[in-house]
Amino acid sequence: MKKIIPLLAALLSAVLIFTGCSSKKESTSTQSSGEKSGIKVGVVVGEGGAKDKSFNQANVEAVQAWAKANGATAHNPVESKSAADISTNLQNVSGVSDVVSVAGYDFEKELPEVAKKNEKVKYIYVDMEAKGDNIMSAVFKEQESGYLAGYAAALQSKTGKVGFIGGLKIPPVARFGVGFVQGAKKANPDIEIIYNYSGTFADVNKGKTIAATMYDEGVDVIFTAAGNTGNGAIKEAQERAVNDLKESGEIKHWVVGVDKDQYEDGMFKGKDKDGKDVEKSVILTSAMKKVDVAVTQILNQIKDGTFKGNTTLTFGVKEKGLSLPDKNPNLSEEITKKVASILEEITSGKIVVQDDASKLTDVEKTKISGEL
Repeated sequence: MKKIIPLLAALLSAVLIFTGCSSKKESTSTQSSGEKSGIKVGVVVGEGGAKDKSFNQANVEAVQAWAKANGATAHNPVESKSAADISTNLQNVSGVSDVVSVAGYDFEKELPEVAKKNEKVKYIYVDMEAKGDNIMSAVFKEQESGYLAGYAAALQSKTGKVGFIGGLKIPPVARFGVGFVQGAKKANPDIEIIYNYSGTFADVNKGKTIAATMYDEGVDVIFTAAGNTGNGAIKEAQERAVNDLKESGEIKHWVVGVDKDQYEDGMFKGKDKDGKDVEKSVILTSAMKKVDVAVTQILNQIKDGTFKGNTTLTFGVKEKGLSLPDKNPNLSEEITKKVASILEEITSGKIVVQDDASKLTDVEKTKISGEL
């Protein structure tokens, strides 16, 4: 029996490295063609999936890019189909990795427990905070990029109504929403805001349905912070935008993306009112969370030997951890300049964006439908 156990462990390691455990078939392993650093990095993904076009995908891509640039090996991302898979997947990936990077609330309970069992492995926890001598967390001031998104959305709105769709009401999502409210009210104190939590990050159809209801109520710009659920809102906007172009030649239903620049995700083909073929995007702008900045910084510290467990790094616009995209084709020059001015004021500290709904002013709390 003692001889069999090591053999099974070796076989498991091989399976993980080449197939990515429960990861999808399209997932790939990345390794630099240059000098190898010898560091093996694994990624475990939660409910949203490795292709969520949000922070999970950003985490995977950041690890793969760093591995390629630093002669490391990035194992295939391991996807967790349910909460019951988290602990097992974490343990399996820990068995074949020097570093494991995870993102999101899914890992809040299991990560500290698994980390204790694997003291030689270093863990990167993105978007949430966990304690452990071998865990380094990275959190963001989501309220700051949410503020920028809300400011742009309110300036763009022709109906005077904007919407917010969150996934679960967890701190990062709540901060996005609270920031959105503050930015929208800064641009237009009379703006109406419809606020909704979907309760999931993985239900595209639910996101589409919620967006449809908001648009029917007069909302013309929706900010989503809901992973794949938010992608449903993009689909709804695309369908409506096709009709918008036919009728008026202009898009009247917009989405503000989240975490990544989602401009390409919002692309659709249609015809304008003259019957001419056009290709446009329904993404007005995106409240970007620079997961790559955080992950790269921690991986560099691991490589340099300066990694410190039980440490949390915080990224805001000043730390280049949050921003809108450099290019926003659907924002007018006037709005772009105004948003740039607001960005400077947040960076300098002239504008301090609150991170909790309880800290909002009476004006900011007015004309909001739904619970913050």
